[in-house]
Amino acid sequence: MKGQLHGMISLVLILLSIIVALSALISESVTLGVGYLVIALVSPLIILYAFCAKCLCREACRHVLPGRLTRFFPKRPQTDYTRSDIFWTVVPLMALFIFPQFWIWKNKALFFLFWILCLAGVLEIFLLVCRGCRNTRCPICPHKGDASLPES
Repeated sequence: MKGQLHGMISLVLILLSIIVALSALISESVTLGVGYLVIALVSPLIILYAFCAKCLCREACRHVLPGRLTRFFPKRPQTDYTRSDIFWTVVPLMALFIFPQFWIWKNKALFFLFWILCLAGVLEIFLLVCRGCRNTRCPICPHKGDASLPES
């Protein structure tokens, strides 16, 4: 339960950083804002399919919502993540977080708020969510090679 709380907190922090970026882009141009909104809606779907739908722990997802949403995707074999899986996870993440940087930088307060929220979310994930996850096929799993875990 505690891990799920941290999973939800991390998602809220990341969502807030995306909202900060969206506000910066909309204030620059409605077209840019709408474009980023499309990126913000499509990117998580790509990530859910490429990464989360393949997760061994998706039924007990510590982020809660992503695990539940994977039920709407076609079943994927729960094997090691391929280069393609990683590519289709990293590219949407880059679109979400790198694309808006030029416009966010114009407002230093928004820039720092964006990165504080983003880094807090990422730290929450790595320090508190990943630690309890047992998906040893995940490329960043802290439990890889842990002999006390059953083979996945």
